[in-house]
Amino acid sequence: MHWHILGAGAIGCLYAARLASAGCRVTLLLRNSQRLDAFHAADSAISISRDGEYARYAVAAQTVSDAEPGISHLLVTTKAHESESAISSILPKVAADAQVVLLQNGAGHQHHSVQLLAPRPVWAGVTTAGVRRSDSFTLLPAGAGTTRLGPLARCPASLPDGWARIEPPVIADAQIENAIWQKLAVNAAINPLTAIHGCLNGDLQNDQYRDTLETLCREIESIATRCGYHLFDRPLYEQVLEVARQTALNRSSMLEDVSQGRRSEIEFINGFLARTAREQAIDAPLNLALYEQIAAQDSKESA
Repeated sequence: MHWHILGAGAIGCLYAARLASAGCRVTLLLRNSQRLDAFHAADSAISISRDGEYARYAVAAQTVSDAEPGISHLLVTTKAHESESAISSILPKVAADAQVVLLQNGAGHQHHSVQLLAPRPVWAGVTTAGVRRSDSFTLLPAGAGTTRLGPLARCPASLPDGWARIEPPVIADAQIENAIWQKLAVNAAINPLTAIHGCLNGDLQNDQYRDTLETLCREIESIATRCGYHLFDRPLYEQVLEVARQTALNRSSMLEDVSQGRRSEIEFINGFLARTAREQAIDAPLNLALYEQIAAQDSKESA
C-alpha cells in the first residue's frame, strides 16, 4: 500500500520512516516548492540519529498541488489548528474509500476532520514518542514511546493497512477517545506551564510549580469526569509528575512553538478544555487563564 503523509513535522517524518521500514510506499505531501527543495537538498531522505549514527530512510515527496488523484491511504500529522485547511487542500485527490489516520495533539478538531472526510473510514491515534528535529528532515528521538490507534468513524477496530507491521508495535485501541483524553490531560498540564516558564518537562517536579500544577490537574480531572472519561488509575497530578520525570530533559512541543515564534496548539488543548468546562457549567479558571495568556502571545506572533 501507499501512504501519503500530510504534515511533515517531527511526528510526520518519524512515521514516514516507520511506515517505510514496515515495507510501505511513502510520499510526503509538502506545502510548497520551497519545502520540496529543502527535502531534495537533504538527499530526498529522512535521517534519524541513533547512538551517534544516522539511519536514512528514502521516501518520495511532492507538493500538495502536484499530488495525483486517487490517494488511497492518508496520514494526517499537521498541527491541530491546520487540520481543516490542510485536509481541504488535499481532499479532492483522496479516494472516496481511502483509509485516513489522524495522529495529532489536542481534541475537538478530530470530529471536524471526520465531517470533512466523510464517507471515508477514519482512525485516530495518540503517541508518546518523543522526537525533535535538528533540521527539517533530521530527527533526534527522545524515546520510542507508545502509539495507540483506534476507530473514529466508519472503520473496524483493527489497524489500517500496514500499521500492524510497524515497529515499535502500534496498539489497536477500541476506546481511542478515552486515550485522546488521557493524552490531552497530560499535555494540558505540562505544555502551557513549560511554555510560559520556559522550562523543561522535568522542572515541573520542583516545589515552585506544585500548587499551580495540582490545581490545574484537579480542573482537568473534573472536566474529564463530567464528560464521562476515566483518565488514569491514580490522580492526574501523580501521572503528570511521572511523565515529567520520564521526559525530564524534553522540551514540550508548545515550548518549541512559543520559543520559535510559531502558533501553538493551545486552542485545542487548554482552549478546548476551557470551552468544554463552560459548556458543562464547571469552573476552570486556571485552564482559561493559561489559554488566554498563550493565545494572546500567538496573536502577537501572527500580527
